Amino acid sequence: MGSDLFDRSGYRPVLTSHGKAFLERSKKVLEGMGELDALTQSFKNHEEPELSIAVDGISPLPTLLKLFKEFSDRFPHTKLNLGFEILSEAERRVLSREAQIGLTHFLSEPGLLEIIPVTSVKMIPVMNTDLYKERRIDREELLEDIHQVVIADKNGPRGASFGLLESGKKWRLENGNFKREIILAGLGWGHLPEHSIERELREKKLTVLDFKNTHPRVLEINLIRLKKHQLGVVGKSLWEKLTSQSYH
Repeated sequence: MGSDLFDRSGYRPVLTSHGKAFLERSKKVLEGMGELDALTQSFKNHEEPELSIAVDGISPLPTLLKLFKEFSDRFPHTKLNLGFEILSEAERRVLSREAQIGLTHFLSEPGLLEIIPVTSVKMIPVMNTDLYKERRIDREELLEDIHQVVIADKNGPRGASFGLLESGKKWRLENGNFKREIILAGLGWGHLPEHSIERELREKKLTVLDFKNTHPRVLEINLIRLKKHQLGVVGKSLWEKLTSQSYH
């Protein structure tokens, strides 16, 4: 014996509890059918099911993340795998085909890559202002007794850190997650992307170091891919979007 979907005892029919449950489930089924239709169309358009992107951690991430979000909305059936890398790791992942597209300042195999400069990042050597005043840092030699906070490259010497004060103390981190916080806490000094410390510079929590070998420098961020590896439909579209994007 079936269940009534409508209660007709009143002036107008209304859904019973079974009717409400049936309606909700029907909506989900119809939504699922719509998703399957869209996925089928995605297959017909030869859209890749996954796309891996290796992004240098010093890149202007807010701009990039907004772009990736908009792109995911446009191609909902292609999963974007984002990896945020340090030093030579983004290039290594592209060269090994672990990622189809990379954004990096580090280039060791330019002959194998298609390279398009897309933006630049100013790296600023900074120190907690209180520490700077306490140690009276008025010449570069005084930095040697304070730990320089640097990121250790996963790929060894071929991707060594830049801006090293060779004769000074080093505090090497395995990743860049805490470098900014360590410097802000006054436990050392090091290079940070200008766009990540604009507020701290305005509030004078950090002081810029500017000496002969320790000074601000600009790094070019390049869009890279393997020349011999053709991008798919979604990859080509993302590549074009990244090359036309304004990063400032």
